[in-house]
Amino acid sequence: MKQIVIAFLIILGLSPAILAQEGFKITGRLGGSLGGNLVLVGSSSEGAVKLGETTMIDGNFEFSGSVEGVMPAYILTEEQQPIATVMLENLEYTLVAGESGIEVLGGGESQKIWNEFEVINRHVLKEKMKMEQEGRAAYAQQNQMKLQALQQQFAKIATDAEAKQLDLFKKYKDSFVSAFMIASGMQQMDYVSLKTLYDMLGGNVQANFYGQLIARQLMALKQIEPGSVGPDFQGVTAAGETITLHGVKAKVKLVDFWASWCGPCRQEMPNVSKIYKKYHELGLEIIGVSLDKKVEEWTKAMKEEKMEWLNMIDMESRIARLYFVRGIPHTILLDENNRIIAKDLRGKQLEKKIAELLKN
Repeated sequence: MKQIVIAFLIILGLSPAILAQEGFKITGRLGGSLGGNLVLVGSSSEGAVKLGETTMIDGNFEFSGSVEGVMPAYILTEEQQPIATVMLENLEYTLVAGESGIEVLGGGESQKIWNEFEVINRHVLKEKMKMEQEGRAAYAQQNQMKLQALQQQFAKIATDAEAKQLDLFKKYKDSFVSAFMIASGMQQMDYVSLKTLYDMLGGNVQANFYGQLIARQLMALKQIEPGSVGPDFQGVTAAGETITLHGVKAKVKLVDFWASWCGPCRQEMPNVSKIYKKYHELGLEIIGVSLDKKVEEWTKAMKEEKMEWLNMIDMESRIARLYFVRGIPHTILLDENNRIIAKDLRGKQLEKKIAELLKN
């Protein structure tokens, strides 16, 4: 009877050895004289979970244990440097040194899908490192044409990689790996980009843990999209006055995220100052939010730039996180009802929009 069952399983393409697998086993065969302590950390709905630790000797190591379902896991050095990412389930994995880095062999369908994404990511990283080296040489030679050519070349590589990733998201819309990939990079995405990827996912994937993380991020990003009422915040101005965004009365409000150490911010300040002087009496109020870490550097820059408008310092980046500020200068334009009109306008575009709003 047992032989008949085994034969039937083989016909179905199921190996008895796989069915008997009660846990996972990760074997490292990296070669060389690599050594040191390693830790295996899983990512779950409860947060980071330590799944095991071991010592690597001459590039060899082993982890074993068990998990439920599929769990993203990271092999880290004791300095918390990542060695590899594994879509971990109760199967066998082997890590070997490849041309483009450490390769993960074995595992299940989720690992195969992850590896396809990794091929794209590693290609971009390899080209980026190569171009950074060429860029440093071009900068030393003050070769602006070469620098511009490198920027255009990398932009094309990034665009091609994005297109390939989109194809994979469509192909694997029902895999949790796609949701995990999107959730891992969503902090760098705006609402439209993230919503586009989320809408590609199948219903079951949208309902899983990573799908729900993306949905919550979308809800937060929606609050800072044009047309939404901007989240309120509070701060203390350089004059010692406690104010809130919603409490400031003005027909048009400009929130300007900046810092004393930000070159582009300082370059834009004369334009901001000109706009303030020209439109303040007509109903414009500016609230500067500095991301400086030291009060003296903030106040020194304010004096140097002769800032006459409201200004506060956000040393813990609380306000910046509220508005998902990923780079500065960053501006948010709001109407008298605190509804967001536009974001990231500068120069002539900023003045044109403010003038248009104040005419209405």
